[in-house]
Amino acid sequence: MKGFLPLLIALVVPVGVCADVFRPGPNQQLQLGERAAADLRKREKVLPASDARVRLVRRVGQRLKKVFSDPGKPWKFTFDVIDSKQVNAFSLPGGPSFIYTGLLSKLKTEDELAGIMGHEITHVRREHWAYAYAEGQKRQLGLTLALILLRANRTVGDVAGISNDLVFNLPYSRRHETEADEGGLKMMVSAGYNPEGMVDAFKMLAKEAGAGHPPEFLSDHPSDASRVKHMQEIIAGMDRDFPSQRPLEVKAAVEPEDFLAYRLEYYGLR
Repeated sequence: MKGFLPLLIALVVPVGVCADVFRPGPNQQLQLGERAAADLRKREKVLPASDARVRLVRRVGQRLKKVFSDPGKPWKFTFDVIDSKQVNAFSLPGGPSFIYTGLLSKLKTEDELAGIMGHEITHVRREHWAYAYAEGQKRQLGLTLALILLRANRTVGDVAGISNDLVFNLPYSRRHETEADEGGLKMMVSAGYNPEGMVDAFKMLAKEAGAGHPPEFLSDHPSDASRVKHMQEIIAGMDRDFPSQRPLEVKAAVEPEDFLAYRLEYYGLR
């Protein structure tokens, strides 16, 4: 009977249903991400748009956004900064992205920041959270015929039962991390950044971990020598010159007279 069940599932359930029935679609991912982001903004100290660190992160984010297009996807990328000593950054499903001042204070160049942000944006674009959620559901519940048919008759659009904690804390696979590294590198190069910035950022994170202070970022973004080596191999394969990295210099706040200029720049009006 055990050997017969997989065959029965394959015959009864259409190809693709097993893979897709557990996975929230793009619109559901955006809904989950925006809900979790709203909850996060209530619990954490999110810096105002006038803060120079927010201006910097949003400028880099807008520069990265200009070099890719995902037709048919509802992504809404937003970029915010949380005032916290945590060395962390993440993007939620659908596009809300956050970086902590603790991580910003460790970065030395704008290119390092672009590398971290490009990595996180790629997680969203490749729908890594949704795939990780689907895999977790399949492992937890098992692929029995009755369950498959039950889930197939439920709407995946009902995301109310998915907790914000799961949206925040679901780990990615090594394959997803590699895809995010590769996509982030290509994105930052297209935007005119030096890809060595991503290498330097992950070296810094690995050094912090080696000193006995593992950054929160590494809790779901493992860093090791093979990962850095893979990045370096990709860069070498590009066989081209890159601009020098730009020092990361920001003040804690922005003068009021600079705020209008920032808003015009952010909305592409200057």
